[in-house]
Amino acid sequence: MITIYIRAVIDRKGTLKPIENIDKLLEKIIEGSNVDVDSTELLVKPSENTRVFRVKTAYKNLQIYIIDTMEGARIAAEPEIVGKEFLNLNFKAAVEAVNAMKQLITLDKPIVFLHILRASLGYMLHEALSSLNIPYSEAFVRVRYEIGSYRDHVQRRVIVPFKKFENMPRGETSLMIADTVATGLSLEAALKTAYDELVKNEAHIEELILYGFLSKNGIEKIHDTARKLGIKTVYVFAMQDVTPLAYNMYDMPLYGPDESYWSEKGEVKSIGAIVDMLTLKRMLSEYAPGMDQPGDWSERQDVLFNGHGYEHGNIKGHLEKSLHLLKKLRELTKSAPWYSEWIDEVFEKRHHGLKEALSKL
Repeated sequence: MITIYIRAVIDRKGTLKPIENIDKLLEKIIEGSNVDVDSTELLVKPSENTRVFRVKTAYKNLQIYIIDTMEGARIAAEPEIVGKEFLNLNFKAAVEAVNAMKQLITLDKPIVFLHILRASLGYMLHEALSSLNIPYSEAFVRVRYEIGSYRDHVQRRVIVPFKKFENMPRGETSLMIADTVATGLSLEAALKTAYDELVKNEAHIEELILYGFLSKNGIEKIHDTARKLGIKTVYVFAMQDVTPLAYNMYDMPLYGPDESYWSEKGEVKSIGAIVDMLTLKRMLSEYAPGMDQPGDWSERQDVLFNGHGYEHGNIKGHLEKSLHLLKKLRELTKSAPWYSEWIDEVFEKRHHGLKEALSKL
């Protein structure tokens, strides 16, 4: 058995310094969790701590990019980040994403920014556009499942109880959406609603631009829906990685045990993302294997707009659920072939962070 020693130090700028023996460690994790590190290529490095990768795809009208930022890495790895800090980090990550978009796509058509309520405003992409003086029109859609329960998207029907499309542009448009996309069912309903509303206004969606935590399954579903609607091109800007989708059709880990599969089948099964090796190295010492990267996105926010007014997010609920999942994953991970003692230190760090965040409420 190889003993792994990790020294992960964050300097004042937030840059993760190298981890000792990381290559041998990564080999075990990549093989044991089916992590895909072969489908990415580095395109640009817009700033010191930001990297943009292209993901190989067989579809000509689907362009997938990964935006790797220090802020995005922290949001994905640290479920204890909530409230104002959560929004501040999202804003910084979104500014980096918009700067990357400006380099990679033209953004020459009128932008319709579609907010999917309640959670999507937390990605702060619309605020990043405003800060960079990029004009856009705003539309709102509330999408929800008729029968709901935490971490279960399988047997639920999507409905659209609220929509608001006012002062929309005419002609060719770019539809931009920031959201968490797991199965893609919610986004599919929102996309179809937006398409119908824009057609009424003599507008047509020429391209769809997606940003957020996005699963491979969800991307493929939305690409198929966009193609059927006649949308010519889909641009995907995924935060940190293109995630796998757990058995419960909700959790979107970087790598690690699928807790929902274990709960249902009694077997430990590890799953992994499409991610560049550089990003994996950046996140390794902070990410607890198997944790859902976006978490309960709406409940990580203090205040949420629901289409009619404002309501409080359930931050305490998110922290408690994250802590519960963390404890289960901590035990499951010990049976993984890539487990080493350093991983328990990561779990302890996240456990401490969640308990501290709860104590401040």
